[in-house]
Amino acid sequence: MSKDLHVFEDPIQLLEGMWPTPLLKLNIGKDVWGKLEFYNPFSKSIKDRTAWFLFKDALEKNSKELVEATSGNLGIALSSLSVIFNKKFTSFIPQQAPKSFATLMKVLGAQVIQLGKSTTELLPLVKSYTKNSNALHLDQFHNPLNYLTHYHTTAREIDEQLKSKGKTPMRIIATAGTGGHLTGLSLFFKEKYGNNIEIVGVQPAEGSHIPGIKRQSNDGFISDAKIDRMIDISLEEAIQGIIKVARTSGILIGISAGATVAAYEKIMDEKTTILIFPDDIFKYVDYLENYM
Repeated sequence: MSKDLHVFEDPIQLLEGMWPTPLLKLNIGKDVWGKLEFYNPFSKSIKDRTAWFLFKDALEKNSKELVEATSGNLGIALSSLSVIFNKKFTSFIPQQAPKSFATLMKVLGAQVIQLGKSTTELLPLVKSYTKNSNALHLDQFHNPLNYLTHYHTTAREIDEQLKSKGKTPMRIIATAGTGGHLTGLSLFFKEKYGNNIEIVGVQPAEGSHIPGIKRQSNDGFISDAKIDRMIDISLEEAIQGIIKVARTSGILIGISAGATVAAYEKIMDEKTTILIFPDDIFKYVDYLENYM
């Protein structure tokens, strides 16, 4: 394998060889950087990291079938890994998930069961399914590997990338879904920098649906996260964030990424700020039509 030339002999080398994902200085503030997680190869999202940590752990348990409740990107990444390791994968996804997610999982050979309004609603169904089929539930909502992957990879990458530019992070802005990457990042950076860094979480405003993220309650990983403040963002604000980056940097970020941009615009100062861009726009094009 030649990582520098990006020549890889198998898909797992490709996955790990794309780390660190790029950190790009953005033209929306004095010292604002975007962590481009859509450079991950399977789902084009940050969920490749989570999927790989969960999957490696599952391989040791030698189950023939894996099951997960997912709003989309994790399901795509797990579908890819299931192909590579010859496992059966069943994905439970909510009905309001973008159509592209179910289609892409089916292309990869996954069994897709689409029910309910949210991934959390699907958890009892997943537990019933695994009990009856003897499958293994990966359980991103409760498995600590969900946030540990970001503590050990994403956070360290950001720290080293900024250090190479003679900088230290002063603020991280990240969206909250399962709370995985927000929790992992917060634990790493607060442990290292204490009160010298601000951790900002982003959630949908009340009554607003933003794919891949949800309003938080004090349960799951988010109760362990070290968050200084949470900012509410509407779908319209998130889409305006997408347009802002598209028309200043020429990069097409996803809707949850747009939400981090919108959150930053409510702060707008000169602190070295990192925005986590979980994925790009291409699975969500239909959402943009009413705003063009």
